[in-house]
Formats: sequence, structure tokens, C-alpha cells
Amino acid sequence: MSQENSTSEKTQETRKRLILGGLLVVLAGVVYFQFFSGSDTPGPRPDTVSANTGTKPGPTPLRPTPPRSGTPEPIISQPLDLASMDGRNISSSGTGRNIFIYPPPPTPTPPPPAPPPVPQPTPPVILRSVNPAGVIARTGDFTLTAFGEKFPQDAQGFIDGRAYPTTFVNATEIKVLVPAEAIRAPGNAGVMIRSQSDAKLFSNQASLNVAQPPDPPYKYIGLIVSKIGATAVLKSQSDDEILNVKKGDKIGGHWRIINITSQRIEIEDINIKISHLINYSGENEK
Repeated sequence: MSQENSTSEKTQETRKRLILGGLLVVLAGVVYFQFFSGSDTPGPRPDTVSANTGTKPGPTPLRPTPPRSGTPEPIISQPLDLASMDGRNISSSGTGRNIFIYPPPPTPTPPPPAPPPVPQPTPPVILRSVNPAGVIARTGDFTLTAFGEKFPQDAQGFIDGRAYPTTFVNATEIKVLVPAEAIRAPGNAGVMIRSQSDAKLFSNQASLNVAQPPDPPYKYIGLIVSKIGATAVLKSQSDDEILNVKKGDKIGGHWRIINITSQRIEIEDINIKISHLINYSGENEK
């Protein structure tokens, strides 16, 4: 009988320990959820008695109330200080920085100065002028007289770099025979004097003006063909006068008809012996 009582006491003692251990686990869980859990699930009310422990839990700690949704926070504005926004008084934390102000571009490096021109040495032979100073292109041969100083006896005249026959008159004058081929194109031709034996003796350059020959002031507007030959109908560009001309006729004082075809006529300026071609343009030409 005493053995059964001893066994019953041990069983009751074990049961009490198990119940106490369970209560400790439950209490630890409640404390964890109250203080360490981020959940918004509310804990038991202060007046509620736990069914497991028979005791009242402690009061739930109060949390700060968040601001109501839709209520704007007050904005405090201050006047903008433009004087301080010069891009230099910006603190390291970025306070007061204006993103619309940019630093000035760097000053470009100036180009190096151009080297001074090298003076050309004065030529030992001096060319003062030429006569004639101007001619008409496509005319014939002519003699060009050059005037200057220190012309050597073997002086030779050059036009646009090409040598032509030269006659030495004296140290201040020479004569150059210029062929028609040297002045076929209008423009300015360069004239120089050089020694034929000494390359160091040369002159400065003078200019010879080669002018465009004047064009005939007529238009070829019609052609009349008969048994006695062709008659060209010309129209004056100055006063619209109509002229009927045949081969060999002279018009305008210094123009002569050289040839007549259905496509063009050939007319010569008898003063300078230059021929021109006038193409047929028709009666409707204005």
C-alpha cells in the first residue's frame, strides 16, 4: 500500500512539472509577439483572463498614431536669394545648389601670331613701264617697248614666263617683238626683263592688259535666198534697226560682212582685223 502511494505522488509531481513547462512556453511566446513581432494583430485585452494560466496579461504597449491619410504636411517657403546663386558659394552637402547655373566655358587659346612677311630683295634691274600698256586680244604682232634702269646689254623680254626676241636700245630702254599668239586670251600678262648670261640680273614684273575685243552689235534674225545670192537680215541691238546685208557689205562704219550661211554669218571689225561669228537666232529673238 505504501508502494502505490509513492508511485501516485511521483506521477502527480511529473504532471505538475509538465504543466509548468507548458505555461512557461506559452508565456514566452506571448512576450515575443508583444515586443518583437512586427505584426499589427492586437494582443489580448487587459481585462481578459488567460484560459491556460488563469492570470491577467500585462497591458499592451501604446504605439505612436500615424498621421491621417490625405492630410498634407505644412510647407514652409523662403525667398530665393539670387545673389548667392553664382556657382561659387555651394556647400559640400549640396544645400542651395542651382542646377540651371553652369560654369562659364574656358577661354579658347588664341592662335599663334602669323610670322612677319619676309621682305623680298629689290631686283637689280628696274622695270618702270611698258608701251603700249594694253592691247586687244586676238590682234596681230606688235612691238612692246620697256622703260627702266640698269638694263643689261643681253637683256631679253619675257611675257608670262616665255621669252621673245628683244632689241637692246640702251640701259633704260629695250624693244620686245610680241607675236599674236601671246595675246590670244584676254587678261593681265606679266612682263619681265632678264639677262641671258647672268641669272642674278632680273627685273620686277610689270603688267600688260589684254582686253576682250568688242562684239558686233547685231543679231541675225532672217535669211532671204534669191537667184542673185543670199541676203541676211540683221537687227541692231542699240536701236532695233533692221538691215538687209549681202556678202561684202560694210555697215556701222567699221563692220564688213565676210560670209553668210543659214546657220550663221561672219562679220569682221576692219579696224582691228578681228572676225566674229553671229549665230542665227530667228525673228522672235528679243
